[in-house]
Amino acid sequence: MSSQPTVLVVDYDEGFGAMLRDGLNNTGQFVATWAETGSDALQSVIEENYELVIIDVGLPDMKPDKLIQGIRHAKNGIKIMLIPMIGQNLPSYLESLDIDGVLPKPFFVGDLPDLVNEALGRSPQPAVVASIPPVRTVVADAPAEIDHESNNYDQASPAQTASTVENYSPISNIPVVPQETIRFLRANETEILRVLSDLNREVRAEAILLVAGVNLIAQSGMLSRDQCKDLAVLVAQSSQAAAQAARFLGERAGRFTQSLHEGGAYRLYTLTLGEGILLSLALSTNVPLGMIRHQCRQIADKLSKFII
Repeated sequence: MSSQPTVLVVDYDEGFGAMLRDGLNNTGQFVATWAETGSDALQSVIEENYELVIIDVGLPDMKPDKLIQGIRHAKNGIKIMLIPMIGQNLPSYLESLDIDGVLPKPFFVGDLPDLVNEALGRSPQPAVVASIPPVRTVVADAPAEIDHESNNYDQASPAQTASTVENYSPISNIPVVPQETIRFLRANETEILRVLSDLNREVRAEAILLVAGVNLIAQSGMLSRDQCKDLAVLVAQSSQAAAQAARFLGERAGRFTQSLHEGGAYRLYTLTLGEGILLSLALSTNVPLGMIRHQCRQIADKLSKFII
């Protein structure tokens, strides 16, 4: 078996199929491709050598048991993993087909490598991700790197700011997002993941996070779930510190809409979607900043319907 097993994802939902394919490829542990239909999958199995086929049981053109039989007839020995309908267990008639694994919807992207390795009969592999070095905050001598997009900016005098700076809340005082909003976001996690995956196809980030307060709602990219949870807390704290700076400077909105930390190899870009709700990207400095801003604004529009 190769060090990077080959995987075929079969899902008629292009957004989910592409997200799963990219999620596997971004781990650095697998080489994954995607097929939209059962017919396409069979043809691909005949032409290529796969070690695992991941099949959505809701394919419109072919029942999953027929597709499994076809795959095993074409290339006996290929392992099979099934994706049940969202929120449901695997139908009993499929459990008798010697399935190697089940990938439930929704799932955490960070759990994906272990689930797939288990289906392949491999032990968990170390995450193949680059460590993100400490970032520097872009300061006043590079104003183009930090946006505070309010058209109503009142500059406070040094005397005014000096007299009020000690009245600001500590950085730990992160805005509390209503539980109703968090529940609604979590209830729509699968669709939110598709939106984040669409963004990741454009920018290829180490991590894309949707954060509510200090809660990680959804993620895309190469970092594990635990790493993203830790990063979410740091992003929330950084955003609160930036909000204090905005108030210190007299920003009427009380916060910066966008913020950017930049290091030699990585950027951490954050866009505020609502009070305490953040879209944050950790990604290579090779991606043009203008592209990041443009893509994030487009994604922000798509995410706005989930913020109540």
